Amino acid sequence: MNLHVEIWGIGYAVFEGRKRISGVYNCRDYALARMDKIEIEYRQARHARNRPCLTCGSEFWSTGRGHRMCNGCRARCSGLDAAMLG
Repeated sequence: MNLHVEIWGIGYAVFEGRKRISGVYNCRDYALARMDKIEIEYRQARHARNRPCLTCGSEFWSTGRGHRMCNGCRARCSGLDAAMLG
């Protein structure tokens, strides 16, 4: 992924090669922040896939390596954590 910020009209935009992939921002810093966010989203999307839940074994859409429990099991476990804290 080759992202960069260029002047576009009277503002700045994020480009991948010659293709504009963001809106136009009036400040270069805003465009750079958007570029960083796009890169993070791209890295996360590369690791997203169906995975088995470590708790119940059911398949669920995992957004990355650190997301290994389905939402149901995650909700049940978060309730246990709160109960343990008192």
